[in-house]
Amino acid sequence: MDTVRSQFFWRGDVEKFKYHLVNWENTCLPKDFGGQGILNTRFLNDSLLLKWIWRLYNEEDGDQCCQLLRAKYLRGKPISICNRKTGSQFWRGLQCIKGKFKWGATFNLGNGRNILFWEDVWAGNIPLRLEFPKLYGNCYNKNCLLQ
Repeated sequence: MDTVRSQFFWRGDVEKFKYHLVNWENTCLPKDFGGQGILNTRFLNDSLLLKWIWRLYNEEDGDQCCQLLRAKYLRGKPISICNRKTGSQFWRGLQCIKGKFKWGATFNLGNGRNILFWEDVWAGNIPLRLEFPKLYGNCYNKNCLLQ
């Protein structure tokens, strides 16, 4: 969608090539920062998919959409270890964006069903695989969960 919008912005309705005077990322900046204030739909899509990942992590009982996704794709496994790449375009998008969720996420132990022991930040400020790289290298099951 951004491709079509950028082509319209640069060319209008004319089909001949025109040089871009400003790149698309700078055009999408807010007006206060020198941009045109145009929404970058890729970032918007990523943020909406991250909200769905958040909903799947929280495991609220009344959320029927999340129950459907869990039943169809997760089959009792937590989303943190599910690597199923097949399915709907929506599910494939969730799988692609899942890694970005952990960039800023920290976890409370609770029942530990969704927390990866080595990969997630649950004790301290960095994942245990970075704090103890030798132990991580010797570990047989790197995708183990807290339970």
